[in-house]
Amino acid sequence: MNAISEFFENLMNNFCKSMYDGMFDVADKQFKGMFESLNGMIADSATYITQSPQGWNPTAFNFIRGIAENVCIPLAGCLITFVFCLELVHMIQENNQMHPITPERILFVLMKLGIFLFIASKSFDIVMGIYDIGSWAAIKVSTQAEGIGILDIDLSKLLPVPEGDQYNFALVFNMLINLILIFIARIVVFVLAAAIFVKVNLWYLELLMYTSVAPIPMSTFLNQEWGQIGNNYIRKIIAVCFEGFFMLVAFGLYSALVANLQFSSGEFTLKLFMTIGCGFALFFTLCKAGNISASVFNAH
Repeated sequence: MNAISEFFENLMNNFCKSMYDGMFDVADKQFKGMFESLNGMIADSATYITQSPQGWNPTAFNFIRGIAENVCIPLAGCLITFVFCLELVHMIQENNQMHPITPERILFVLMKLGIFLFIASKSFDIVMGIYDIGSWAAIKVSTQAEGIGILDIDLSKLLPVPEGDQYNFALVFNMLINLILIFIARIVVFVLAAAIFVKVNLWYLELLMYTSVAPIPMSTFLNQEWGQIGNNYIRKIIAVCFEGFFMLVAFGLYSALVANLQFSSGEFTLKLFMTIGCGFALFFTLCKAGNISASVFNAH
């Protein structure tokens, strides 16, 4: 009877060991893949954000450039003409109030007209120059964030090791729970990567939408009453161009936070959920990057 009992115990131990080892191999592969995806997501997003709109989508860039040059510049010319006429009306009103119109004033208004016609015609290039400044700042942030991340985490040091090579259904069940948690974390990382991809594309689309109408608000600087439109637009476009800078700052902070989450066997589940929580915090921070940039540059 002892021999039979020992035989079934060994059989059960080998069966549990086979199940445990199989699930452990799958969990180890998914666990390492999760952090590889995490680091890859941060690196790819940083590269994606720092490229130019033309590099992001040449077709969309050329389409928006065509709208700015062929549609909005003529509209800006009409608006400048209207504002110039308002200037002349104000000058006539001042003349009726015993403020004579001097040749210098007429020359000054004509110079403003020529300058802002030139600014309207080059407004698309001016906005792209502002974007280049924001892109330069974003590249510097990306350089500072290099090397931050989680690497070389050994799952065997995090999970309980059977004592004396003895396996049972409790260990198998515990391994199954850990495997399910790792699968969930892997899915969450994938969803975050997709959401961040969509967020970055929306940022580029917003930038191109604002750029397409650049000649119109930039043509309003001529008049004191209408000039506020141009001032608000400049602040807004600067805020949009620097939104990528703030997104990369969020990536760097997220990488630093996750890198400091030192995993240990006793707190594996807690730290795994903390990593997922940091991922959600990153996504919501990226969603607020536009508001942060707008508040910094007083854009509304």
